[in-house]
Amino acid sequence: MKAKILIILFSFLFISCIERNGYYSYEEESVISLICDITWSTSTYKTENDEIGQTTYNFNRNGIYKRTDIVTNQNGEEKKSEYNGRWTFGDPSFSTIYFGGNHYWDIDKLTEKKFSFYDRTGEFGDPFMYREYNELIPYQTFIN
Repeated sequence: MKAKILIILFSFLFISCIERNGYYSYEEESVISLICDITWSTSTYKTENDEIGQTTYNFNRNGIYKRTDIVTNQNGEEKKSEYNGRWTFGDPSFSTIYFGGNHYWDIDKLTEKKFSFYDRTGEFGDPFMYREYNELIPYQTFIN
């Protein structure tokens, strides 16, 4: 009896984790395009060493994203560090990006010029949940 319950439980978990197959609606495809067809970036910021920093995000339709941290020193030399991770939508309305564990981006506004969201760690209702508002803009390289 316990074995049957475990089989049913694991089957349910396996089925519920499979991404949706098939066609997306026009609205869903528009959200996917805005996220994936634009390289998004933070505004530039000054580091403690008076260097200029910026982070870019490049989301792919295959569920992989690349975050690149770019730091430019006073001589104009760039150092880049890259991180690849997985992403998917965390809800049927495509208003939350899920990165795994308990890390989410709750989308506030998504246009061709602005991607604002609440970077959330934890689940709603959890007293230790943390949310921070962020804005991204399309990435532009600056020529010195």
